[in-house]
Amino acid sequence: MDNEGAEFLERQSAADRDFLALDCISATFGITAAWLGHDPSVLGDHWGYHRRADAVESEWPVEQIGIHRRTPEEILSEWYGLAADHIQHADSRRAEEYIRAQLSDGNPVIAWVDTFHVPHSSFHGQQHHSHRIVIHPGDGNGGEKADALRIVDRYQGSLFDGFMESGTLLTAMSSDALGEARRGDPDWRNRTVVLKAGPLERGEAHKAARKETREERQQDRFRSAVAGNALFSTGADLVTACADALRATPDAFASLSPVGTIEVSAWFGELASQRALNARFLRAAAETCALPLLADRAADAEALSRRWEMTRNYFFLRFRKGSVAVQRIADLITETVTLEKEWNARLRESLAESGR
Repeated sequence: MDNEGAEFLERQSAADRDFLALDCISATFGITAAWLGHDPSVLGDHWGYHRRADAVESEWPVEQIGIHRRTPEEILSEWYGLAADHIQHADSRRAEEYIRAQLSDGNPVIAWVDTFHVPHSSFHGQQHHSHRIVIHPGDGNGGEKADALRIVDRYQGSLFDGFMESGTLLTAMSSDALGEARRGDPDWRNRTVVLKAGPLERGEAHKAARKETREERQQDRFRSAVAGNALFSTGADLVTACADALRATPDAFASLSPVGTIEVSAWFGELASQRALNARFLRAAAETCALPLLADRAADAEALSRRWEMTRNYFFLRFRKGSVAVQRIADLITETVTLEKEWNARLRESLAESGR
C-alpha cells in the first residue's frame, strides 16, 4: 500500500473509534465499513423525503413518508464496491456455525437480536424490541473466547463493546419476538449480514484510477452528492402536508396502538439519526473538497438533528395529553421542515459560491 493509502486508512481507523449513530442500522453498517478501512461518513449521502411505495398499515400520515431513498448496502456498494451477504439461517446452530466461520476469516457479522435477551440493553428483561449489533472478530488482544463473542454496539441508546455469552446471543437472535417486528418487516430471526469487497472492485474504478487521482474522484463524488441531495423541496412539502392533516383533525390522531406509537416514534428517531449522518457527511465533504462553507451547513444539519430528537421526545412524553399534543407536534414538524428548506437553500448557495 502506498503512503497515501496508509494515511487514509489511519484516518478512517480514528473515524471508527468515533463513529456513533442514533439508529442501530447506521451504527452497525458504519462500524463494519470502518473495520474494512472505509469512511462511514458516506452513510449520510442522502436526505429528503418521498412517498412510500410499499403498502403498509398506518395510523399517522407521517408513516407513509419515507426517509431513506437508498439502503446502507446500496450506498456502501456505490462508494466502495462492498457487497452485502444477507442470510436467514435455518436455526441457531447453523447461525452460530456461520458466525464463527466468518469471524475466523476476519469478517465482522451484523446480527438481529431481541433486546429483551441482551444484557447491556436498557430493555433487558423488560421489553421485546428488534435491534442490530455487530459481532467483531477477536477481542482486541488476539482471538475470541470459546464460550463468548465480542459484541460492538454503537447505537447511542445502548453503547457497548464487550463480550456476550454465545448461548445468550443465540437466544436473542432466535427470539420469536423478532418474527413480529415493525410493520412491513420480514422475519428477523437468525438473520445475519456480512459486508465484503464486491466482485467489481477492480473493474472500472481500477481503470479510472489511471486517469485521475483518488482525491479528485472523491471531490467530484462529494460535490455531486451534495448538489443532488440539496434539491428536495417537493419531498419536504409532503411532510408539511402530513403536519397540516394532523393539525386539521387532531382528535382523529389523539390515540395510537402500541405498534403505532413505536412506528411514529421511530419515524422521528430515524430522521434525527439521518440528519446527524448528513452532518458527518458534510464535514467530510468540506474537508475533502476544501470547502469550509460546507462545515457551516454541517452545523445546520446537527441543529436539525437535535430538533427532530426534541420532537421525538415531546411525542414520547406528551402524546397522552391528546389533541393538544397532536397540534403541538404538527407545529414542530412544520417549523423544522421550514428550517430544512432554508438549510438546503443555503447548501445550494454554498456550492454556487464555491464554484465561482
